[in-house]
Amino acid sequence: MRLLRPCSLLAALPTLAVAQAAPRPLPAPTATFDEPFSQVASVRELANGKVIVTDGRDKTVSMIDFASGAQVKIGREGSGPGEFGLPARLFAAPGDTTLLFDPLNTRYLVIGPDAKPKSTFMIEQPVQGGQGGFRVGGMAMARTADARGRLYMEGAGISIGADGRPTSADSTVLTRYDRGSKRTDTLAWIHLPKNNAQVSGGQNNMNIRIGGSNPLAARDEWAVFPDGRVAIVRAADYHVDWVLPNGERRASAPIRFAPVRMTDADKREEEVLRNRARSNQMMVTMSQGPNGVQRSAQMGPGPNAPPLEPLTDWPAVKPPFRPGVASVWARPNGDLWVRRTEPAGAKGTLYDVIDASGKVAYQVRIPDGFNLVGFGNGTIYTTKADEDDLLYLQRHPAGEGRLVGDATRR
Repeated sequence: MRLLRPCSLLAALPTLAVAQAAPRPLPAPTATFDEPFSQVASVRELANGKVIVTDGRDKTVSMIDFASGAQVKIGREGSGPGEFGLPARLFAAPGDTTLLFDPLNTRYLVIGPDAKPKSTFMIEQPVQGGQGGFRVGGMAMARTADARGRLYMEGAGISIGADGRPTSADSTVLTRYDRGSKRTDTLAWIHLPKNNAQVSGGQNNMNIRIGGSNPLAARDEWAVFPDGRVAIVRAADYHVDWVLPNGERRASAPIRFAPVRMTDADKREEEVLRNRARSNQMMVTMSQGPNGVQRSAQMGPGPNAPPLEPLTDWPAVKPPFRPGVASVWARPNGDLWVRRTEPAGAKGTLYDVIDASGKVAYQVRIPDGFNLVGFGNGTIYTTKADEDDLLYLQRHPAGEGRLVGDATRR
């Protein structure tokens, strides 16, 4: 097994500074859905322009129509046929079929083009590689899918020691699962930060927490295009490794960037973001009892939870792009959007738009209060929060369009 060797961002500081053209503004929304959501976990645009949306906080799945304002509920909460325990990510499948990942029931719900649940399935075979492979509650968790409905996932970064005890690993495997053949292919290795997994307790009462490392700890991120092309953004020197549909592998040249040093202002800003993000973090708890595996889920830390303890392991320099599942997006037209890190006080959110050659074609700045949640065919989807933190789903044209500053405020 090959482990990735991280390099020091500090060592590269003298050679990376570069001037960058002014970012393009995000086009103003052409449509806003009138009914708010508590949390938009995932969106999936259908061929007819309608959109399926999951709300993890309210535990709802719905299909919305921007043109008519109609909203149709899909399925219901439960564990029976056509039901879901906790709606999470949505994945595209052929023929406008949609796959809904349900971590609480450890399965996927298949939704037909008519917005009705059809069936469920589980990924029965273990994830290959990943230093022993890893599944949560017997369920391999996918992150995204291609147009053929093949699911892509990464291991949990767990290594099993000689004593049989799991420990944090510094890399994990990226795999692709084909439901038709039930075959899992290993595509690449992903570098993880130290302490990406924390293990506590003994053999009969062991707690494993995936994630939870410093939010600015550098790690590789990845995304998948509809044709099955995989883009892996490497944190060590900010370049893109491509895994093409035919299996060919290519590495783009490093992208020059101006490193951002961590200041006290950056640390204070990040602590605010850490505590704010807790309300949208999902915790799934699984325990083995006399009646089998028991599962429960909770969104956020609860109303009386104290603030998080401040971190002390901040890096001296921010990574070139922000770690996180929602930091790298594969737009259907072939562009790769990567969320950059910036100094404290920066307005909005900055994305590099990387073309198929691995070069930054241009940058886009999304204004404060807007959050990127997905792409469609020539469209961009964001949410905008009101004063009560309710979220309104917005559709933007993918062209340059007009400035967002005149968008209607709620």
